Amino acid sequence: MNNWWKYGLVFIAGAVVGAAAVKNSEQLRSICTAALGGFLDLKEKAMETAETIKETAEDLIAETESKRKKGSA
Repeated sequence: MNNWWKYGLVFIAGAVVGAAAVKNSEQLRSICTAALGGFLDLKEKAMETAETIKETAEDLIAETESKRKKGSA
């Protein structure tokens, strides 16, 4: 099959998917909204975890610096 046929079939498939999306736009919208909400929750949890890791690392660094200063004094 040459490239012209491949691109033609991809175009037709895209048109069919687009038509189906327009027809079922309310269902698609609710699915997308639910999925996006889940991703936002996941992002929020990841940011909280990253902040906790950052605070722990800062505490460890401060503790290490304090021990170094006591050891050199």
